[in-house]
Amino acid sequence: MIIVFSMHMSPLRIIYLGALILMSVPSYGKDAALTAKWKSFDGAQFPYSKWIAKNGNAPRAVIIGVHGISGAASDFNNLGSELSQKGISVYAYELRGQGNDPDTERIGDLKDVELWFSDLNSFISSVRKEIGTVPIFLYGESIGSLILMHGFSAISKENREQIGGMIYSSPLIALPGKLPPIKNLLVRTAMLLWPSYRVSLRSLSGGGEAKVSEGEDHWEQMAKTKHYVPKFTLRILGTIERMVFSGSEAASKIKKPTLVLYPGKDIFTNPHQVDQFFNALKAKDKSKNLFKESHHLLAFDKERDELFKIVFEWIQNRS
Repeated sequence: MIIVFSMHMSPLRIIYLGALILMSVPSYGKDAALTAKWKSFDGAQFPYSKWIAKNGNAPRAVIIGVHGISGAASDFNNLGSELSQKGISVYAYELRGQGNDPDTERIGDLKDVELWFSDLNSFISSVRKEIGTVPIFLYGESIGSLILMHGFSAISKENREQIGGMIYSSPLIALPGKLPPIKNLLVRTAMLLWPSYRVSLRSLSGGGEAKVSEGEDHWEQMAKTKHYVPKFTLRILGTIERMVFSGSEAASKIKKPTLVLYPGKDIFTNPHQVDQFFNALKAKDKSKNLFKESHHLLAFDKERDELFKIVFEWIQNRS
């Protein structure tokens, strides 16, 4: 997959680009997911997908996946198809304000980041009613990792006790580029005065090219997807930027076993920055794996089979 990229982008424009790369991804999964709806804390209903363990018994463990901005639950199709064959069920829900949100007025916006955190807790509660006491592992993809880092403290005590570990895949904990002071002031002012103003992602994509996975041209893929979000509000983009720059601090407070999966060819966060993030984690049980030949979307790149193997073995040893 190829997207447009400029070496002189500000952090906010990099975030816009991050949304672009998660709009559409190819699928290599063998099995279609089961889909249903669940009700969040405020009565809002959202679709979710699940890949049920094929071992004929209760699953060994359950993964709850959180996708990135402008992504979808289907982003976990490859992982779910693979791990369900090995006795691990995978559940993934559609994020509020993203392309598969049933409330079309919410798409591209998020009035309060706490809504994401409360949705996370509600979904865990919903899954627990179905799976009983099976250990749960939270798996965040890109910005989904940030939702887990920042939202962990909002998870109820009962839900936290059943969580066996945290998995961060291509965590977006740093961004290249720096916004000049004057432009920074203008952006902050615009966010305060016009938080609902919507920005076209394609118009902000810059020039040049960068890969985020092996596969088809990005724009060709994007044209096929149903969860494409053409515009985002300044409010949600500002929220994401703040989450990026405080992600390491939030993650350092989580003591659960942690697995960090990161690519060697990520256009957002370089391996050295991920190493620094990993070293700051306070979890006694922590592991990291670098996929040198992969880009941002690990589960859709050339080393995905190794990724699935590592995730399975890591969970197997902790459940």
